[in-house]
This record gives sequence, structure tokens and C-alpha cells, in this order.
Amino acid sequence: MKEAILFIGLLISIIRCSCSFHEKTDNNLYHIDIEANMHKMQQINLSKFTKSIEYLPMEIKDNLAFTGIWECVFSDKYFLAKDISKCLLYDYNGKLISIIGNRGRGPGEYQYVNNVAFGLNKIYLQSLRDLMEYGFDGSFHDIHRNLFFFKSYYVGKWLPLNDSLFFGKIETIVGNEPCKALIFDLNGNTVKEFKNYIIFQREKPLSSETERHANIYRFQNEIFFKELHNDTLFYLSEQLELIPKYVIDLGQYTVPVSIRKLLIIPENNYMTVNNVFQTSDYLFLDTNFGSHFPARRLTPIKLPIFNIESYYNTQDVLGIFDRRNKELIFCSPTSTDNPLFTTGFYNDVDAGPRFFPKVQVDDSTMVMWVDSKQLKDHIASEEFKNAKPLYPEKKEELKHLADSLSEYDNPVLMFVTFKSEK
Repeated sequence: MKEAILFIGLLISIIRCSCSFHEKTDNNLYHIDIEANMHKMQQINLSKFTKSIEYLPMEIKDNLAFTGIWECVFSDKYFLAKDISKCLLYDYNGKLISIIGNRGRGPGEYQYVNNVAFGLNKIYLQSLRDLMEYGFDGSFHDIHRNLFFFKSYYVGKWLPLNDSLFFGKIETIVGNEPCKALIFDLNGNTVKEFKNYIIFQREKPLSSETERHANIYRFQNEIFFKELHNDTLFYLSEQLELIPKYVIDLGQYTVPVSIRKLLIIPENNYMTVNNVFQTSDYLFLDTNFGSHFPARRLTPIKLPIFNIESYYNTQDVLGIFDRRNKELIFCSPTSTDNPLFTTGFYNDVDAGPRFFPKVQVDDSTMVMWVDSKQLKDHIASEEFKNAKPLYPEKKEELKHLADSLSEYDNPVLMFVTFKSEK
């Protein structure tokens, strides 16, 4: 009898603990079901979220033009634009302030521009394993060699926490890496490691942009982190713990480890959430639909490398998750040859390019960059000519901007500031 009473008491304790755990999870952890809502698509107008669109042409000096921008990073006064071979500092008028270092093998020169970030009165630039420090005038200050190589694993994506600590994502090369991320300092010391729970084994090491990619960004003074092949979006607490905040569930469309472990990835039906962007009310999900992308080009293009025809402009669809009612919908893509009218928010503000964020600038502003030739082509398109936006005067201003550009000019940055609905 005594044993039965103890068992019942233990059972009650377990139930109470279980209930308190679920209550905490329900209150603090959002569940976003991609699989259940992937067909819930509709035209979503940009005017619902903003009236503020700004276009910023980027000055060209000394023939330093970008054929394509790989990344932009923003501070309160300046932004960095980069490709793999150069990094340029601009102000918010689009004026070129300085060239950050130079490519080469001499002192203070870099081989590649892998990642860049702003520090306190300095600029950080990753070149393969090394971290370079530069002044805002582009002058070389210091180098930290092999800073991004730890215990045979490689930090492929990172963000400064302050001027001495960095948070970085470990590239999945073999599959059995013991940690997925770590915090380290400028002396190469590991401050904290975060355990990797998704373990598999490749026959041979594989270094790839896919396994290097991570979504690391700041929002409301917190660091958020999501790996490409992990369904959880974490935030970094003041105690330097990764706390789950959102579970982004792809269901049957999640890439399984049986596929990830292959050296050559076959064509598949899987999906990924590439990047997440936040406002106070919404999460915007850059979702690669793969073969499930519901639109296509009207006229195929020939891919020169493989000499095959493709009907795709993109495979990315923008998901909008409302944090208040926990509903998810997707912006329906359009079958068109116009790459600026394919996917993202419908631009009913000025009839410009559909907006699909690429970088979070601050808590309310996001940016995408538009190739100058594509912008000119868009202005000449029937989609633009036939559009009746809410602000015809803004449409006319955009037309004047496009007319002033050469197709060889730098890409144009498109800034959108989202309003709060609270």
C-alpha cells in the first residue's frame, strides 16, 4: 500500500512537471507550420505594411562597379557592400566613402571577402581563416590569423557580440561535428560551445555554401540564430544560452540527413527556410520551395554551364507569419519573364519591383538590391506601364530614377520601413 501511494505521488509530480513544461512552451515558443500552410497563397500588397520606400543608387569611382552584390551590412551612419573580391564603405546618400583594403597576398591584403561586419570604430573582414581589421578610411589595422579555424572545424558565418566576443556558426563538413556554434574572442579562445544534436557521417568531407550558411542577425538588441537545416530559430540570452523562440516546421519537406550526407545532392522535393526577418508584429520567411515553386518563366533561358533550358526566375517564396494571431500566409508568385515581378510583396505603392527582403537594417527597415539593368527593364515592362499604384507621383519619380541610370551602374538599394500596428 505504501509503495502504491509513493507511486501515485510520483505520477502526480510527473504530470505536474509535464503540464508546467507545456505551459511554458505554449507561452514562449511559436510553432510555424510551413507544410500545412504552403498552399495558402494570395496577393499581399506592400501598402498594407508601409508607405515608405526609398531607392538609393550607389556611387561608382575608379571603375569599382559591382556586377552583383553578395552582401550588405549596416550601421547607423554607413553601410558596407561587398562581393567576393572587394568591400566598399558608403554613406546613406550612396556616396562612396572608402575602399576597405585590397585583394592580394601582401601585408594588409586579403584573398577573398568572406564576411564583413562593423566593430567599434573599425571594420572586420574575414578572409578565409583570418580576421582583418580596417579603419573607416580603408587603412589596415591588424590581422588575427586562423581565428575562424577551431579544432579542425571552420566558422563560416559570424556576428560580433561586442568588440571582443564573436558568435559564429560551425560549418557542417563531415556531419559529426560536436558543436553547431560557438562564442570566441579575438585571441582565438573558445568562450562557449553549443552542442550539435543533428549528427550524421559523410564518407568524405564536404565544404559547401549550403552547410556554411546560417541566419544570424540582431533584433531588439538580441542575437537570433537559425541554421539552414535546423527547424528552430533561437535567440542568445544574456547568460549566453541559445533559447528556442520559433519552431519552423517543414514536415515531410525537411531535407533528411540521408540526403545531406551525400557528396552529390540529387534533385529533390525538399524545401528550406533560407532567412528570417522580423518586425514587432511579423516574421518574414525567405522560403525556398524547390520543385514546389508554383510559378515559372514564360520563356525559358539557357544555362550556359549545363547547356540546359530553365523556366525558373527563382524558387523563393515570401512567407508572412503574424505573431499576434499566429497565422501564416505566402505571397503568391507570378509566372513572368520579369525577375523583379516574380515574387515577394506586390508593390502597389509606386509600381516598382516586388519587394523581397535580403537584409535586416534595423528593427523596422529591410533592404533588397536591384540590378540597374533589371530596374530599367522593369520600368519598360508592361507590368509597370499598366500598374495603377496608390501614389502615381512616386511611380513617376521611380521612372525618372531609372531613366537616369546606365545599365552598367551599380545595383540600386531599395529600403522599406515597416510600420508597427500596435
